[in-house]
Amino acid sequence: MNDDFDAATAAAPLLTAWQGGARPQGLSPCPRDLRDAYAVQRAVIQGLGDPGGLWKMALLEGRDRQAAALPRRILHDSGGAAQLPADTAIEVETALILSCEPDAADPMAAIAKICLAFELVAPRYAPGAGFTPLESMADGFRSAGVVLGDPIDGWRDGLPDQLDITLMLDGDTISVAEAAAPMDQAMDFLGWLAGHARSQGMPLKAGDVIITGARIGPLPLNGATHAHAMALGGRVAFDLSYRSGE
Repeated sequence: MNDDFDAATAAAPLLTAWQGGARPQGLSPCPRDLRDAYAVQRAVIQGLGDPGGLWKMALLEGRDRQAAALPRRILHDSGGAAQLPADTAIEVETALILSCEPDAADPMAAIAKICLAFELVAPRYAPGAGFTPLESMADGFRSAGVVLGDPIDGWRDGLPDQLDITLMLDGDTISVAEAAAPMDQAMDFLGWLAGHARSQGMPLKAGDVIITGARIGPLPLNGATHAHAMALGGRVAFDLSYRSGE
C-alpha cells in the first residue's frame, strides 16, 4: 500500500453511495496507481463490514488484467429482485463457484460449478461524472449486482467459446452479438487471481464466487423490469425496480 495515500478518505464518498446517500463526482484523493485503487477497494469492503468472497475479473482500460473485490451483499439468487439506479446496465456472464483456493498449476480443480449469471453495472458516481479509469477500478469496476443462475452441465468437458445465449428483457428477445470467451483464458485468469487475492490479504476460498467477464453487454436496461437469459440448459432471471430521482 502507498503509505502517503489515504484510502479511507478516498473510500468515504463511495461508502456513502453504497448506503443510499449522494453519489459523488469523483474521489479525493484520487487514486494515482493500481495500489491506490486496490487500497480503496479494500477500504470499501472493510467499511461496509462485508465478508467479501465475491470477485470480478476485469480489464483496466480494456487491456490490462486486473480484478475487483466486491461486497457479498450485492450477490443475488436467480428469481430475486433489487432496486437499482436508473442508469443501470446488464451483462450476461458465467460465474465460477469455488470448492477451495485454486492452485495456479491446475486452477480448474478448485471449481465446484460454473453458473450462468447476470452482472448489473452502475457506478457509485453521479450520472455524467467524469471519473478516471482508476476511479472506476476503485469502485469495483462499477459492479452493482451479481445474479447467480443455474449451474451449466458438462462444463468439465469444456465449454464452447460462445454459449448461444438468449437474453430477454421484459419478454422481448434482445438481438445482440455474444463475445467469445475461451475457457482456457478464464482458467489462466483464475490462476492469476489466486495470487492477487492472497496478496490483498483476501485469499480465495470455498464458496467464493468469481464473475468472468461479459459475454453479452453491457446493455442499458432502459427501464426494463424483468431480465431472463438461457444457455446450455441453464437459466438466470431477475426483477428490477429503480430509485426515484436517479
